[in-house]
Amino acid sequence: FLYVYFLVDASHSVTEPNFNISKQCLEVIITRIASFDVPIRFSVISYASRPKTIVDIQDDIAEDTEIVIEKIQNEMNYKDHGNATGTNIQDALDSVYQMMINEKAFTKVPWDKIRHAIILFTDGKSNMGGSPTKAVRSIEDFLNVRANRKDYLDIYAFGVGTVDVDWSAMNEIASKKPGERHAFKLNDLKELKAAFEDVLDPRDLHDICGLANNSDSASWEQKNPWHTLTEPSCRGALISKTWVLTSAHCFSKFNNTAGWTVILEKGRRIDHELFNVKAKVAQGIQEFYDYDLSLLELEKPVQFGGRIRPICLPCTEGANRALKMKPGATCKDHELQLLSLEEVDAQFISLDNKRMGRPTCISAALQDKKMFSEGTDASEVVTDRFLCSGGGRAVEAATCKGESGGSLFVERRERLFQVSEPLNVSRPCHGETRETVRDPPPANHKPRDFYISLFGVQDWLRQHLGQSLRFIPKE
Repeated sequence: FLYVYFLVDASHSVTEPNFNISKQCLEVIITRIASFDVPIRFSVISYASRPKTIVDIQDDIAEDTEIVIEKIQNEMNYKDHGNATGTNIQDALDSVYQMMINEKAFTKVPWDKIRHAIILFTDGKSNMGGSPTKAVRSIEDFLNVRANRKDYLDIYAFGVGTVDVDWSAMNEIASKKPGERHAFKLNDLKELKAAFEDVLDPRDLHDICGLANNSDSASWEQKNPWHTLTEPSCRGALISKTWVLTSAHCFSKFNNTAGWTVILEKGRRIDHELFNVKAKVAQGIQEFYDYDLSLLELEKPVQFGGRIRPICLPCTEGANRALKMKPGATCKDHELQLLSLEEVDAQFISLDNKRMGRPTCISAALQDKKMFSEGTDASEVVTDRFLCSGGGRAVEAATCKGESGGSLFVERRERLFQVSEPLNVSRPCHGETRETVRDPPPANHKPRDFYISLFGVQDWLRQHLGQSLRFIPKE
């Protein structure tokens, strides 16, 4: 369990514009924290000379992210404190202390298993109530924060906007832990997002899937930690500590792939038994990509962190937690959640490591006359297991050679979910891998590509991944 207490300074020295920036910061942080696979409760307090509780940690709504944000938007105002515009950080922290006392008396959760984070937005210029360190010590004593329990309490102090902060006072309030930063002076919401991503410790998030660092300061690997290269010519997606999902046709020209490198290690390969690229040559279909899937098993498990983390695979318990769906949800529920609309915004990773827009395809499947004979039935080429992309708002819709095997993914609740496996059929590119030029579509040609839906190959995934991932019922 994680309890998060927000304290927002509404004193005269902070000013109303900076107070409103702090409110926006709260929404960003709450949404981000709520995407984690841990039960979370929130408390929100604004304070000046006296504190005003917006959400108490004991409230029934404290674990409902949307309602908490709604309360912040509608019931948290700078002018609520009237003429009492002093800065009483001690009293605000004491309100948190009293909440903790009350919650411990009534909660059914083992108190010593709950982690607590106090996040202050302030200029640090306390001029009432005495030193805030008194309340900090009371909280530390109440939570029994000894040397071996320092991870159970973190106190952060943020000065955001044009506030003139008392840096010494902010550091005095904030936690002090080796190698960690707990006090920040930031100019705007953008800097807050970057700083907060750095605050998050991926080591504490274990095998949480679909989590990426989206701050501008993050490296490419941090933004796409599941993405792999399966040398020499394809991509893949890390879906567990030991498995990478990619395309079977990546290996069709190679009899021996033992020396191939995936992420850090090499291992065995499992192609879908029904994949056969030449299965319909007699029907005038030169290349047939149904069941174009392959699993690569790593020789040893990878260690997850900020740069290596799996993408969420639909129909697993990890994806169910990420979607915030209740126990008992089915694979069909996941499909409705992720692919329920006629047009779904999705992305894949291009050769030059950019995320590219993938709206649903609305164009014909048989535009390549070299690949398909005249009169070919489209349903023989594009089976029910395919998703189709392109057309509509698409500008750069088609994948290039070398981009096969990577994940087509969608974002929900700030988590990323792989919904299909890209194929490279249209080949609309030229140039070397890092300098690839994505050709514009010919006149009267609608950009499109096709993808194997992971919802259509559940039996195969469950057969081979059942020991590594926990799957939920199909229906």
